[in-house]
Parts: sequence; C-alpha cells; structure tokens
Amino acid sequence: MKVLFSCSLPFFLAHGGSQTLTEGLMLGLNQIGVSAEPARWWDNKQIGDIIHHIGRPSIQNVRLAHEKGFKVVMTDLLDQTASRSSGRLFLQRNFRRVFASLVPRFTSRLDWEVFHEIDAMVYSVGHEWEVAKYVFGADRKKGYVVPHGLEKDVLEQLGRPQQEEDYLISVATIHPRKNSVLLAEAARVAQMPVVFLGKPYSEDDAYFQTFRRLIDNKFVRYPGFVSTAEKFQYLRGSRGFVLLSQFESGCIAVFEAAGAGLPLLLSDLPWARKSYPAAREIAFTDLSSPERVAAELKHFYNSAHRKSISNFPILSWDEVALQYRTIYDDLLSA
Repeated sequence: MKVLFSCSLPFFLAHGGSQTLTEGLMLGLNQIGVSAEPARWWDNKQIGDIIHHIGRPSIQNVRLAHEKGFKVVMTDLLDQTASRSSGRLFLQRNFRRVFASLVPRFTSRLDWEVFHEIDAMVYSVGHEWEVAKYVFGADRKKGYVVPHGLEKDVLEQLGRPQQEEDYLISVATIHPRKNSVLLAEAARVAQMPVVFLGKPYSEDDAYFQTFRRLIDNKFVRYPGFVSTAEKFQYLRGSRGFVLLSQFESGCIAVFEAAGAGLPLLLSDLPWARKSYPAAREIAFTDLSSPERVAAELKHFYNSAHRKSISNFPILSWDEVALQYRTIYDDLLSA
C-alpha cells in the first residue's frame, strides 16, 4: 500500500497545524509499515493506491483521481465553520440547499460535491464531523473521527518533572486568528505574566508590530520562536496554558500543553468547548474585551498548577496511523 499526501497550502507560506499533522501522520504510517510520501505534482509517473488530502480537495481532483484508480481520503479542517453559532450554521445549511438546487453551476465552484464523492473523510474532533453532516450533507457512511497525536519521545519529554515557575504560557502563531494582541492586553490589565511562544507569518505584519509594542518582559514575555527543546522546557515550567483562538481544528499546541500536564484556559467558543470533553482541568473565557479576559486570566493563574499526568489521553502518531491504516484497508478491500 502506498499513500500520497497532498496539501493545497504550501508550508513555506504558512507554518502551523496542517504541517504538523501531515508530517506526524506520514512519519507514523511509515513506522507501521505503510509507505507514505508527498504527492509530487511535477512527476507524471508517480504511483500509489490512495491520495490523502489535508484539507478539502477540489471535486475535479477527486474525479480525476478516481479515473486513475486511486481511492481518495481527506482529513477535513472545518475549524472556522464549526466554530460558528447554531444560528449561522442553520443559515449556511439552508443557503447550500437552496443554491445547490437553483444555481448548481455557481455552487460547483465551492466543491460541496466532495462530501459525497470522496471515498473517506476524517475529522480530528467529533463536533466537526457533526457539522459536516448537518451543513454539507456529508455521506454518513464515509466519515471517521481520528484525533491528532504526538510523537512518543515528545510525550516522554513533556512528562518530565520540572520546577514550576511564575507564568502562564501561550504557544501560537502571532496572528489575529489566535487573538495574540487580546491576550497580551489582558495580561497587562490583569498583571499576570504570560509567556508567548510563536512567530508571525511575516515580521513586517502590522498585527505583529502591534503585539511587539505590548511586550514589557514582565507581564507580556516574548522569547520568540524558540527551539523544540526550549518550548518543552517553557511548557514544563508553566502553571497553565492559554489560547484564545477564534477557531481551531484539534489544535496540536493544546495537545502538547495537555501532555505536559497543564490546565487549559481556552476561548468560550465551540472549537474549544466541544473538542476536549475528556480534559480534567479546562476553563473558558469570553473574548469580548481585554477586561473580561483579564478577570478570567487572574482567576485561572491563581488556581492553575501543572500536574504529573496528562490533562487528557493523547495517542502517539503510531497509534493514530493505525486508525488511518484501518480506513485505508477498508477502502482498498471494498
């Protein structure tokens, strides 16, 4: 069995979760004996059995792959859609139904047919799979829920004992979607120290410059984009983890924080509330103002302490790969 991985977003343009997911899953598959490699768009002689898309592919690519005899799988990332309110999801669902019947040529550009014609679709959290069925009418027989994972040695490193220090930590790209500026403003209002780890997509980005002006090395601390070993050291020394994203899809940074035994403070939005039901210590905050976040931040800091066990169960990438291999086997034997 050979699996070819494809991602429409080049990693050199936007680092983050898609890259971590792709690399982790390819590594895990190869470790359990499944040949996995990137799809080489320039190589018309590349062969394989399955094309696995990270993110939604175009319906044209799905149909062309089927003509060539490939099975097609996608790990769908419905982060933004799945974080919408129930009212907005209702409107989106009905918009899709009406326009799909009245203006099929227009809606074909949105690739909604993928949810019926693809061979298998995988979601990192159950909430996103429910949204796919509700909004897009995804074929119920083709959906799976498989969580993200971490490498075995990463889980071991995150679990090492270390003395607790005087800060909370946030690991994320410095970007409006992550609400980095809001968290920095709240940290200064609450006078609670937060260490920010991550880099912007561009050093010249105006949002990043706004964030930089808030750094005081007391309540807003920014070591920058540090090495993996340094990141794990900061995580182990923290009292708790904070992430105020507008939307996420099974966030890897949350998994790392949970693996380090940290309590979690996340956005009071569906992506957070419905993604980690097994978490032992988790709190949520309204994002309406720095003052609202500051009040929750202060309460969280005063009660948060790292534990010696993971906040919720986390699979290794090998274990995640085994679940994907079962899906691949079923497709190829059908």
